[in-house]
Amino acid sequence: MKPSLWLAALFSAILLTTGTYAQDEPNPLIGSHLYRSYCFVCHGVDGGSGGPIAKNLDLDPADLSSERYQKTKVENLATLIGGYRRREESNMPNWSMVLTRADLLDIAAYITVMTQKDLRFRGDTRRGRAIFKRACAACHGTIGEGKGLLAHQIGISMMDFTKSENMKKLSDEDLIVFVRDGSGDYMPSWKGILSDSEIADVASYVRMLAR
Repeated sequence: MKPSLWLAALFSAILLTTGTYAQDEPNPLIGSHLYRSYCFVCHGVDGGSGGPIAKNLDLDPADLSSERYQKTKVENLATLIGGYRRREESNMPNWSMVLTRADLLDIAAYITVMTQKDLRFRGDTRRGRAIFKRACAACHGTIGEGKGLLAHQIGISMMDFTKSENMKKLSDEDLIVFVRDGSGDYMPSWKGILSDSEIADVASYVRMLAR
């Protein structure tokens, strides 16, 4: 049996297991989900202040898609979201009373990249992360650095997905094809194992790993 076939069979079983994920720095993919839970009703999905309740507020919500916020340092933006350095008449809640500092940093990290229209936000990155942990980390490493235990034992070299110079070489379609069709002897095809939407989720998450 080709290596790619037995790897696919092995990881199909692994899909039923769970794993862990360590967050060492602000993570925009987590921030995107927090944003949709806490922020979009005022600021809108795209950050342009057109949320469903914005018209009922005394003051217009800030346009987070503007250059002012896109270029604000993540730490400073998180502090602002938390309720500090803000105008007294602002309608915005002091989110530090509800969210942790890590949550605020994740939201801020997402805001600074939210206007980018690449693959990172086309799929469900949270679902993609869960699939990656269970099916890909053994070879590609827990954070996509290419140093998974199985890859080490087999003696194969994996691309480091966390390095932007590597990921710039791959278009969004390249990533989809890579996950769907596999590559070489050791990267299995996930077609028929994962649905098209799940493949897009994994590809979106992998795109997110490069910072």
